[in-house]
Amino acid sequence: MQELDFVGEPHKLVEHDAAEHWLLLVAKGFALVGGALFMGLVLMSLYSIVFRKMGFHPVDGDMEIMMMGTAVAGAAFMPYCTLMGDHLKVEFFTENASPVVRHILDGIGSLLLAVVFAVIVWRTAFQVVDTRANGEVSTLLSFPLWIPMAAILPSFAVATLCALHLAWDNLLDLRSGK
Repeated sequence: MQELDFVGEPHKLVEHDAAEHWLLLVAKGFALVGGALFMGLVLMSLYSIVFRKMGFHPVDGDMEIMMMGTAVAGAAFMPYCTLMGDHLKVEFFTENASPVVRHILDGIGSLLLAVVFAVIVWRTAFQVVDTRANGEVSTLLSFPLWIPMAAILPSFAVATLCALHLAWDNLLDLRSGK
């Protein structure tokens, strides 16, 4: 059987302790929920399109539901993608660098990613409070907008922890000489 040839090699996660094990389980859980939500949105969209074409009443506010749902579902993939190191990386400049330099740069990159995720959590939390206080709702369904905003907070909080873990993992690899 022939092996598939991939561009780039995914992060090889080796569980070091129980905390890392649970972090991976939580990240996988978030990804599964995000996938299920995406599937539900696809089915809702298909239902709405087919019924509209057949002359029946489509799903009210289907585009609003789609926009809010994709934001929540997309955010749910962030922890797992972060933990697996599957974010956009430009390794062209470091492909010939020593493992020590790559670990340092990967550690710095993961730390910066953790900072960005933490800022997203912080600012989105303020936006949730402000949106709820102002009573902002969607146009057609009058759905409170703070709810989908609040639903992305756990995903980005866990993604922050995953990025911090990757930074720590690179530091440990550096100390152990891997």
